Amino acid sequence: MRHIAIRLPVAIVTFIVGITISSLTANVRPFASSHTGEERAVLEVEREYVRAHTERDVAALDRILADDFTSFGGRVNKERKLALLSNPYFVVTSLATEDVSVSVRGEEAWVSGNARMTGSFRGRDFETPSYRFTRRYEKREGRWQIVSCSFSLDW
Repeated sequence: MRHIAIRLPVAIVTFIVGITISSLTANVRPFASSHTGEERAVLEVEREYVRAHTERDVAALDRILADDFTSFGGRVNKERKLALLSNPYFVVTSLATEDVSVSVRGEEAWVSGNARMTGSFRGRDFETPSYRFTRRYEKREGRWQIVSCSFSLDW
């Protein structure tokens, strides 16, 4: 029983931090005139990704994430990400980003920046520390999809 009393809070905290970081996304600033058409297309998908989280739009997230999407070294896949967004106990109230950049090379693109998210889990409010994100996109069947996300904390 003692092991459960210790492991359960640790598991919950680990879950919340992991889910929070995996769900952290970017509010992309308005397009700069210097962006190419492909960069603008990727940034538009990035905007949709953020909107899907704050509006709990699972269908949009399903379209945006590639079927082989992974995050956290493969520990979070598309199915788990969609389940999180569907979870009524997990609510993203805001996402804020800065220093967002995009790089497109052929059929691959990377979006990176700094972000912070606020929300609640099981009625308890949370705010993440500032973190750095990088999302890798691939153009598949004519549309950009996110294939992986990586995160690191800004210290």
